[in-house]
Amino acid sequence: MLSLTRRTLTIAALVSISLSSLPAWAQQAPQPREIEVIVDNRYTPNVIEATEGEVLRLRFVRRDYSPCSREVVFPSFNLRRMLATNVPMVIELPPLTVGEHPFQCWMNMLRGRIVVRPRPAATPAAVVDAGAPDARPSAPRAPATARPRPRK
Repeated sequence: MLSLTRRTLTIAALVSISLSSLPAWAQQAPQPREIEVIVDNRYTPNVIEATEGEVLRLRFVRRDYSPCSREVVFPSFNLRRMLATNVPMVIELPPLTVGEHPFQCWMNMLRGRIVVRPRPAATPAAVVDAGAPDARPSAPRAPATARPRPRK
């Protein structure tokens, strides 16, 4: 019984160590952003803006009775969903990559797109004042005409 407890503790410690060594962005799953899309002779909104890596939860509400609007297709994600009239259908998309991801009805008459922008670059922790003189001595510069000597 004692060896089983030690083994369990060892496994738990290894799992804890491996999880703590993951980068911060991998430790927590991104929270999905929910957007309602009304289907009534068009998609409203028909352009959805997102950031790279963001997870979207699209809530489609079909108010149109035409057969064209009965299905939504996401070719980029190889995804198709039937939309019942006046019944919300939630579609959660995977983390998004940079670019445009179209969505459309099955007849390609109603169209929309998700525009994914790159994640903004991280700002440096210390910002150097552009007007302040640099405290470090600068290295001497070689003259502009200096060329390396050819080897013999």
